[in-house]
Amino acid sequence: MRARNGWVFADVLMGIILVSIIAAMLGAAADWHQRALRHLADARSATRLAESALIFMQSGQTPTVDRDSGLTFHKLSASSEISGKAWVSVEATVGNRRASLVGLVPQNTIPAGGS
Repeated sequence: MRARNGWVFADVLMGIILVSIIAAMLGAAADWHQRALRHLADARSATRLAESALIFMQSGQTPTVDRDSGLTFHKLSASSEISGKAWVSVEATVGNRRASLVGLVPQNTIPAGGS
């Protein structure tokens, strides 16, 4: 029987290369998955922040707004048939994700600086 030492080494080397390529592809997929999860979590957090600010205002309380809150309020030009109420757009930003909700709130609950 003839010795095949050279071919065994080439087969092992090709196997190591294939395993390395597959490991690199799995690593890239895991990184993409983590970025997608962070993106979705920021989008959900922005929506929850906008919802909580709108509910806070609808319950008759003025939300506290500072630079770090990520909330902006815009009084809409559409008129309300209910006296003392105004349509407001609430925009919340978390990370790079932004959520915007529109709701009817008492006029005295719109924070100062809400345009």
